[in-house]
Amino acid sequence: MDSPMSELGMQLSQSHFMDLPQFEGRTKPIIGICAMDSKARSKAMANILERLQATDRYAVVFFGEKTILDEDVEVWPVCDFLISFFSRGFPLEKALQYVQLRKPFSVNSLVRQFLLFDRRVVLEMLHHVGVPTPFHVVVSRDGGAKIHPLLQSVVEQRMGFRLGAESSTASEVEELDPDTLRVGTRTIRKPFVEKPCDAEDHNIYIYYSQAQGGGVRRLFRKIGNKSSEFVPGPAHVRTEGSFIYEEFISVDNAVDVKVYTVGNSYAHAETRKSPVVDGHVRRNSEGKEMRFVTALTAEEREYARAVSKAFGQRVCGFDILRTHGKSMVMDVNGWSFVKGNDAYYDHTARILDARFQEALRRRWFARFVDPDTVGRATYESRWVLKGVFSVCRHADRTPKQKTKCVLQSPDVVALLDGSASEVTLRSPAELSRALDALDAAQHSPHADDPLARIVHVRDVLARKIAMPGTKVQLKPQRSPCGSVQLILKWGGECTHAGIVQSQDLGENMRKDLLLINRSLLDDVRMYSSAERRVLSTVAAYGASFLDDSSALFMERVSVRADMLDDSTEAKDEMEVAKQQLRGFFDFSGPLAENPYSSPAMQLPPELAEQGPHEFLHEMYDIIARLIARMERNFAQLSPAQLAQLQPDWCCNENAELFRERWKKILSSFKSDDSVVYDPAKAGELYDSLKYDALHNRCFLERIFMSSDDLERELLSDPDQQTSESEYPPDPLFSQQDVRTLYYKAKQLFDFVTRNEYGIEPEQRRKIGIQASVPLLRQLIQDLQAVRNESQARTCFYFTKKSHIYTLLNLVFLSNMPTMASYDKVGELDYLTHIIFEVYERKPDADADVQREYSVRIGFSPGANCFHVLDTNIDDTHALKVLPRKNFTHHIPLESAISMLQRLVEDDCVTEK
Repeated sequence: MDSPMSELGMQLSQSHFMDLPQFEGRTKPIIGICAMDSKARSKAMANILERLQATDRYAVVFFGEKTILDEDVEVWPVCDFLISFFSRGFPLEKALQYVQLRKPFSVNSLVRQFLLFDRRVVLEMLHHVGVPTPFHVVVSRDGGAKIHPLLQSVVEQRMGFRLGAESSTASEVEELDPDTLRVGTRTIRKPFVEKPCDAEDHNIYIYYSQAQGGGVRRLFRKIGNKSSEFVPGPAHVRTEGSFIYEEFISVDNAVDVKVYTVGNSYAHAETRKSPVVDGHVRRNSEGKEMRFVTALTAEEREYARAVSKAFGQRVCGFDILRTHGKSMVMDVNGWSFVKGNDAYYDHTARILDARFQEALRRRWFARFVDPDTVGRATYESRWVLKGVFSVCRHADRTPKQKTKCVLQSPDVVALLDGSASEVTLRSPAELSRALDALDAAQHSPHADDPLARIVHVRDVLARKIAMPGTKVQLKPQRSPCGSVQLILKWGGECTHAGIVQSQDLGENMRKDLLLINRSLLDDVRMYSSAERRVLSTVAAYGASFLDDSSALFMERVSVRADMLDDSTEAKDEMEVAKQQLRGFFDFSGPLAENPYSSPAMQLPPELAEQGPHEFLHEMYDIIARLIARMERNFAQLSPAQLAQLQPDWCCNENAELFRERWKKILSSFKSDDSVVYDPAKAGELYDSLKYDALHNRCFLERIFMSSDDLERELLSDPDQQTSESEYPPDPLFSQQDVRTLYYKAKQLFDFVTRNEYGIEPEQRRKIGIQASVPLLRQLIQDLQAVRNESQARTCFYFTKKSHIYTLLNLVFLSNMPTMASYDKVGELDYLTHIIFEVYERKPDADADVQREYSVRIGFSPGANCFHVLDTNIDDTHALKVLPRKNFTHHIPLESAISMLQRLVEDDCVTEK
C-alpha cells in the first residue's frame, strides 16, 4: 500500500493540479503523444484518443516530430500520461531522458523498449519467463547483444537476472551436409528459419531440405501484395552478420496468429495467411492485410500476460505459431495497434482510462514529483501546427468517354448560335436540340459529311442523353466551308464509391486536426474546380470535415476554374510531349535507335525489354482475344444467363454499356503498323480496367472466359465450400488474359501519364508553370498569410489530375529537399493530396525574438492499390485512401516560399 502523502506534499499536489490548463471551465490532466507522426497521427491512434477525450477527463498534446527531433527535452511539453514508442527514426534515448526529467506515468516502459532491438534478447527474456519458443541456435559474429546499461539495471532489479548471461551462442557455422548446420556444439536440420539478430532487419530466409525439393523462401517487409519470394536450387546460409537459426514450424491451417495486448487483462488476436505459403498478401479495400479474429486459448492468454509484464509494454504485439494443439511465441513487436476494429478501440480506451484514473488517485503526476516545474512548465508542444493547405484530386469517377466528328451540316453549325468560340451544351433542353440537329443531318446529309459518323454519334447521344455528365462541345473550325467539330462526352461523374471515399477522408482529417490543434477548424477555406465530379467531392468531403450535413457550407466554397481547371496555356507544350510519345511508340526498330527515346522517359523494365511497338501489339492481341470471347458469350447467353453473371449493376451501367465500352477500347488499338498510336488511349483502357475491377468485378471476370469455362461457372454451386480452414482461401482473379492486360495497361498508363506532363525537366517546368501558376500563387499567398496573421488557417484546393501532376513536378523542380526521388512517385490516384503543413515555434515567454516557422510537405497517392484485381472489395466498391507520408523534412518557411516564388518569377520572365 502506498504511504500517505505529507501535508506539504498534499498542498503541493493541489497547487500543481490547479496549475493545469483550463478546458471549458474544468482542469484536465494531459495525455502526451510522443512518437513519429506516421504512428502518432494514425487512424488507430485517433480512434483511441477520440474515445478517451469523449470521457471529458483528459486533454491531449502531440509533441510532433519537429519538437521531438530538433528541440531539447527541457522544452518538450509537460504531460501527466505519456504514450511513447519506438519506430524508425524515433530518438528513443532522447525520449528516455525526457521521462527521467519529467517522470510522467508512461503507458509503455521506454527503457524496456531497448529489449526489442535484438532478437537474441527477446528470446532470452521469453525463456526466462517460461514462454515457449521454437528450438533455435544462435550465431553471434558481433560479440553478442549490446545491452543498454539502464536496461540491465532495471531487469536485474525487477526480474533478478542478468541479460546476456546465456552462453549458448557461437561465432561460426559449418554446413555438415546439404541439410545439416552445426553452430558450435549444436546442430539443426532443414527446414529451418534464418533470422537476423537485428530486430529491424526483416529479411528472413527459410531453407528447405532436399526431401522437400530444396531452395529458400525469402521473406521481407510487404511490397505491394508480396511478402516473400521463393528461390529454387541449392542455398547456403549467409556468412556475414549475426543470425538465429530456428526450427521451421509447420503451422495449423497455414496461418500465423497476431496477438495485441492492452495491459495484463486484455488480448485481441487475429489470424493472417502465413507469408511462407506463397508470398501473396491478401488485402481489403483499405489496402490492409486481411485478418480474421480468433479466440485465444487459456494458455495463450497466459503468454500474453507474461509478455506484456516482462517487456513492460502495456500495449504491445507478438506473434504465435500454432501447431498440433500447441502454441509458441516467435517474436515480440512492441507497440502495435489493431486496424479497423471498434471493439478493440473501445476496450483499449476503457483500460487506459481506468489505468490513468488509478494513477491519478495515487497522485502520479510529473508536476507532483518535480516541484521545480511549478510556474514555468509548458503544456503545449513548442512547435504547433498553425496552417494546413491541401491540394486534393477528386474522388472515384466513372470512365470518361467521347466520340467526335467534323460536320458542315447547317443544322449542326446553327447550334453555335453565331458564336466564334467554343460552345458547350449540357442541359436536357440543349442536348435535345443537339439530337434534333443530328437527326436532320442524318436525313439530309451535307455532301462532305461522313454519314456513318453522323449515325454513330447520333445513336450514342440518344442512349447517353439522360446520363449525368453527358455534354456536347462545339468547336468552330478555321476553314472556308464553315464546319464545326462536334465532340460528344459522357461519364467522368463521381461514383457512389467516390462519395464514400470523400466522406471518409474528410472525417479522418477532421479527427486529426481536432487532436493536433482544434483552432485549425476556426478558419476553413475551400476552393474548387468547376467540374461536377470535383464539386461532388467537395460536397461529400466538406460535410464530413465540417460536420455539417446541411451542405450550406457549399455557398462558401469558392469555385475557381481559373486556378483549378485545365489551363489552355499548357496545351501547346503538352502536345509537343504527346507528339514525341506518339513517335516513340510508332517507331518499330530497336530501342537504342529510336529517335524519340530519352533517358528522362524512365521506361518500365518490361516495356524497355520488349520494345514499345511490340508492347502495344501484344496488348492489342490480348484485347482482340478478349473482345472475341465477349462477343461469342453475348451471342450464346440468354438475357437471364447474362443477368446471372452479375445481378446488380451500379453507376447507370448495364451489360450492353459494358460491351459497348470495351468494343470502343478495341477500336483504339490497331494492329496496322501505319497507324500512329494516341497516348490518350492508355488512360481510357486503364480507367476501364480499374473501374470494372471495382464496380463490375463479377462481370469482368466471367464475360471474357472461354465458352466452356463460362458454362461450367454458371453450372457450379456458389455455396460449395472449398476449404474447412478458418481462414478462407484467396479469391484471386482467375481470368489470366484480363490480369495480364491490366498489368500491361498500368505500366503503359504510368509511363504515358508521367511523360505527357513533360519529358525533360525543362519541359516539365514549363508545363507545370503554364498549368499551375495561379494555384502556386494562391499557395504562396496563403503560406505568407499564416505567417503574418495570428489565427490558424486550413485551406483545401480541390482539383483534377492535371494540377496534381504539374504541382508535384514543380515541387521537385523547386529544389526542395524531397524524401523520395521523382522516379519513385507512382500513380496519383483519386483523392491524391499534397499537404503543406506550417508549424510555428513558440518562443519562451521572456524571449524577445521573432517566432520561427517551418513547413513540411506531406503526400498521399490517394485511393491507390497496385493489385486491385486481387483486392477484396466491400459493397461500397471503395478503395480507402492511403495515409499520407512525409514528402519532405521540415524546411524553414521562408526558404520554401522563396523556392516557390522563384518558379512564379520564372513564369513572369517567360511571359516577357
